[in-house]
Amino acid sequence: MIRRALPLLALFLLCLAHAATGAETVPKNSPADDGQYGSVEERRLLLALQQERQNLIKEREVLKNQKKDLKRLEAEVDKKLDQLQTTRLQIEQLLAEKKAAELKRVRDLSKMYDKMSPDKAARIISTLDQELAVSILGNMKTKAAAKVLNNMDRDKAAKLTTAFSTLEKK
Repeated sequence: MIRRALPLLALFLLCLAHAATGAETVPKNSPADDGQYGSVEERRLLLALQQERQNLIKEREVLKNQKKDLKRLEAEVDKKLDQLQTTRLQIEQLLAEKKAAELKRVRDLSKMYDKMSPDKAARIISTLDQELAVSILGNMKTKAAAKVLNNMDRDKAAKLTTAFSTLEKK
């Protein structure tokens, strides 16, 4: 029994070694061809080993293709991430430019209101949006802003003062 198992074991190891090297064809002078294995059981085992080897080769090919696909997808994702990063930087730059332009306009408006009479400036600023009014008052000279607030309705002046104080804390 051991004498019969030894050639089978050697054949099995040979098939595994052959499959591991990536060879895809069975040698022309395999034991099955030269009649060395005459029993049905030996031939069945040999065919099972050959089938398993073919399955391993197919699986290896599938894995190789999947690896290629994954690398391609990874490259696509990296490209998309780079595009998103570039777009994000462009948007941030545009927002910074917009904010700088708005700040310049508010400063220019503040200079105009500085030069107006406090009564006239108070009437106009009272009608503005609270955020804009606070920004204008914040950019005016302190004495001019105080005179404008003094000429405003008390409730409106109180609201603007409160908004200005919370704006500075932010």
